[in-house]
Amino acid sequence: MTKKLIIATVCMAAALSASAQETYFRGQNYADRFSVAPAFAGFNGNDEAFVSYRRNMLGIEGAPRNLKLDVNGDIMNQNAGYGIDITSEKSGNFTNLTAAITYAYHIKLGSEASLSLAVSPTLLRSSYNLAKATTFGAQTDQAFQNEAGLSAMAFDAGVSLMFNMAGLYFSANIPRTICGDMKFANGIYNSDRVFNGELSYQLSTGKFIIEPIADVSYALKGGLDYKASVAAKYNQRAWVTVSYSSQYWVGVGAGLATGSRVAVGYMFETGNSTIASNCSGTHEIYVGFCISKNQKRKEPTAFADDDCSASTPVIQNNNNSDLERKLQNEIRNRENEIKRLEDIINGYHSGHSGGETGYTTPTNNNTPAPSQPQPANNNSPEPASDEWKQPIPFNNVVFGYGNAKLFPSSNTELDHCVSVLKKHDGARVKIVAYTDELGSAEYCRILSSQRADAIKKYLVSKGIAESRIATEGKGRKMSDAKFNSEQRIGLNKVEYCLSKN
Repeated sequence: MTKKLIIATVCMAAALSASAQETYFRGQNYADRFSVAPAFAGFNGNDEAFVSYRRNMLGIEGAPRNLKLDVNGDIMNQNAGYGIDITSEKSGNFTNLTAAITYAYHIKLGSEASLSLAVSPTLLRSSYNLAKATTFGAQTDQAFQNEAGLSAMAFDAGVSLMFNMAGLYFSANIPRTICGDMKFANGIYNSDRVFNGELSYQLSTGKFIIEPIADVSYALKGGLDYKASVAAKYNQRAWVTVSYSSQYWVGVGAGLATGSRVAVGYMFETGNSTIASNCSGTHEIYVGFCISKNQKRKEPTAFADDDCSASTPVIQNNNNSDLERKLQNEIRNRENEIKRLEDIINGYHSGHSGGETGYTTPTNNNTPAPSQPQPANNNSPEPASDEWKQPIPFNNVVFGYGNAKLFPSSNTELDHCVSVLKKHDGARVKIVAYTDELGSAEYCRILSSQRADAIKKYLVSKGIAESRIATEGKGRKMSDAKFNSEQRIGLNKVEYCLSKN
């Protein structure tokens, strides 16, 4: 008696809703994202087709059996996609047929983010084979012989959206937004409205892509159901999935891309519920075909590249995008720096008021500077003279780029110089400043003099008599070596020399 009640319950549930939650959580969903939400149509640029057969609760008479065909692809301009979904579900005496076409549009929100919207006009047909109806005694009921079948059709439409950002995918789908009435000869039936959602994130770890997935389905009449899954994909070609649903079903699946054009997969589900204990589990097989392939592989897709290898996985929405963005920013910064340095070399800087530096230099780009030998730049202090002792370098005195403004970080070392001068009260000091090789000789000489004067001003503010301080701007030191921005900082050095008397 218990088994008969279970069979009756399963048959009625399948008959009353072709979009039942059991149908939404399919093994095909990982390989074919279009089956999750029509907004994925054409997103990866390929034209793909999937055929799947699902046998629910094998061993229970009248349990649902599903045959599904999905086709989707890109429409010319790569911002839109098309989709076709045909699903046939048979459960006991009941047969439901769904046919939908989809138009999707993909909106680029940034270098790594996009939003996809889709609408899916749908035709529904349900039929009951009353000729095979049986009574409690399992005999064919003669009362139904004259009305061998009842059927009804309805038009509907679904809407869905998908948001993608750097490997994160969120989709929402309402397959029956209008929820049209089924008008049978013996009455009117209104199908249930279902809201489906999925959230997943791809984690790339070398040869593997790990993707946790959360699915939620809410039916206005049937209530809430959810499913948690984890998929692991190896070298773009093979994957395994493990899942658990709120109805106590545990699923294990595996798939393989046998080439760049064909993919196959299998899913098995079982559990410890009353229904699961009376059946041999749910089985699903699917085959995918890549009709036409995008030249640049784009996730999510079940098909591998023609030239894919284990050492060079190609993933569009992962850390490679971050690296590409960083490189582009670095190139942009370098180009701006080169332009600014070229302006200085060509004398453009001298055409301004000098900003913080407060000086100007003449510009004559048409007259070449006279060729003259330049001293080698070994960055070593000048030798002691008859008046001054050996120069002492300031190691952490820093100025603004192209000006004589001292950075606050320079105060510590300048304060140490002040303490030395106060200790040797009778000594004088000479501040000597240099610049790097960028700019004209006159420009660098003036800049170095202003920097030496800036240090003198600081020493005077700390109580050192102005008469004790001498300054000298040495200008630039040239070299045949090529310096990067960090090495060039060392050329902008400052020294101080104490007097011998």
